[in-house]
Amino acid sequence: ATFDAPSGTEPLALDMASMGKGQIWINGESIGRYWPAYTAKGNCGGCDYPGTFDENKCRSNCGEPSQR
Repeated sequence: ATFDAPSGTEPLALDMASMGKGQIWINGESIGRYWPAYTAKGNCGGCDYPGTFDENKCRSNCGEPSQR
């Protein structure tokens, strides 16, 4: 997909949630691959930072792509 840049000088974010997997190019430069297949699953409660890190700590947006 292509689009015209909006007017202004504010920073922009590109939300790829509606796109399938592939490569992302901006201004002719590759910024990497994207694929929405990996989604956070499980308990998406609040964050509890103290203690040892594990994969279940601080999950958010369950069911959404991890690269969003």
